Amino acid sequence: MIRTKLNLSLLAVFLLYCIYYNGGLILLPIVFLPVLVHELSHVLALRLLGQRITGFTPDAGGFCIQYEGNCAPRGHIAAALAGPLGGALYALLGLTGIDWLEKSAVFSLLLTGFNLLPLLPLDGGRIFLWLCVLRLGEKSGEKLCRSVGSILLFLLLVGGLTLAVWKKSTAVLAAAVWLLLFQDEDVMKERQ
Repeated sequence: MIRTKLNLSLLAVFLLYCIYYNGGLILLPIVFLPVLVHELSHVLALRLLGQRITGFTPDAGGFCIQYEGNCAPRGHIAAALAGPLGGALYALLGLTGIDWLEKSAVFSLLLTGFNLLPLLPLDGGRIFLWLCVLRLGEKSGEKLCRSVGSILLFLLLVGGLTLAVWKKSTAVLAAAVWLLLFQDEDVMKERQ
């Protein structure tokens, strides 16, 4: 019997409460379903790659899947790409004319686009990291990924501040601050 561990942080519970409080029960499936499809796509890809899922940790830094097994860089790329592909497919299938499902599909597209940014800890950052490792080796690839990530994060922060001041829109700034807070020190960890 395969056992996996689910760790639910207090901050994740608080975030779910905030979603419920601000949008009621209708907002929970609009947000939860695309996230579920995204994460299950990662799990499916990892299982197809022969990886053993050892745990799940939903927290404010994202929904992390811990896994074990010998996975080549191309496998890590495929596993990281599976989430955004699953989210994009969900978005396409969600365009049905049903109001809440279309809102969920739009959220899924936003999540997919955001997740493809080449910044760690996002899926796009993991894909970029492993492509750099394949091309340049582990040390140089990680260094290039960190450098590009720092520049992009700086530009995202400046853009977010600009939008917050001029357009009174704080979404980009909030995303940039979130990325800044959850930069992973050990970028070579085998986590999604």
